[in-house]
Amino acid sequence: MKDISIYFRSGRRSYTKFVIFMCIIGTFLLFARISAVCAKAPTSGKIVFTSTRDGNSEIYIMNPDGSDPVNLSRDNAEDSKPIWSPNGEQILFVSDRDGPSDLYVMDSDGSGVRKVFGSRRYRSNPSWAPDGRKIAYVEGEETDATIYTATISGRFVNRVTDGLTPSWSSDSREIVFSAISINRAPLSVFNFRNRTKRTLLSNKMPWIIYPVWSPRGNKIAFSQIDGEFNQGVLSWSKANIYIVNRDGTGLRQIVKDEALVAMEPTWSPHGDELIYTDVVMQPDEVFYQLFKTDMTDSKPVQLTHEGENFSADWFDPTALDVSPLELLTTVWGRIKTN
Repeated sequence: MKDISIYFRSGRRSYTKFVIFMCIIGTFLLFARISAVCAKAPTSGKIVFTSTRDGNSEIYIMNPDGSDPVNLSRDNAEDSKPIWSPNGEQILFVSDRDGPSDLYVMDSDGSGVRKVFGSRRYRSNPSWAPDGRKIAYVEGEETDATIYTATISGRFVNRVTDGLTPSWSSDSREIVFSAISINRAPLSVFNFRNRTKRTLLSNKMPWIIYPVWSPRGNKIAFSQIDGEFNQGVLSWSKANIYIVNRDGTGLRQIVKDEALVAMEPTWSPHGDELIYTDVVMQPDEVFYQLFKTDMTDSKPVQLTHEGENFSADWFDPTALDVSPLELLTTVWGRIKTN
């Protein structure tokens, strides 16, 4: 009986510890869920972009017509290259606030900033898969750049291929990117199912940067440049915006003679407009600014004027197939099973 009594007392203490542990875990999950629910997507279309108007590189959002710019990052670090999550509730971006430039994520209102990865490495050019399950990014610089994928928790990291500026297809099965070789950077597509790579427009346009899939996945927008690798750094003096069908047919120039260095195209969520970065000449100075154009021959509209502005991404809740809350519960629920 004595041994049994000791066993029950020991079991009771173990049970108590277990209950306390489960309460702690439950509380943590509750607050995590509350935090996730509190991260709300914009209720109208918003453009997130990089701006230097406050003296250093910051993450801003504004309306699609360029009005009401708001500083989200408000940090002394160099923050840049923001990307919306598919449901509009979070923003992935690059920052050097903890050493070398790396990937961070924050809520759509600028709160809840956290680093994606635990290890310190140079990471940049993020792209969020449309299904919300993974991100693609570049590790290393220029001729040493390698494309990887991972979950937004920084886990399940996989090397994809050498290259720059990846962008996911609408079905999350492929990425388009700029490949790297000695004397060219051709437009390439990597298929995750069969692990194959194909090259588009290699003979016509050997130097292509900033490719991005259209929302429907049937077209690719990109910048064509007259480039070169100079001591491992990609440089160019002229760039223009084109679109092409996903099979390489139907090549068409979008931004015409007004452009000087038209780059970083971004599709509107409905696929009928493009935002891009171009140079604006002023006396003794040049500034990068954001422009918007449609798919016709209409004159582009300048959206930004103060400081330098570049690297835009566009979110619109009316373009979502499901509501933000449903996307949160279905897509992010699947992430936990990985």
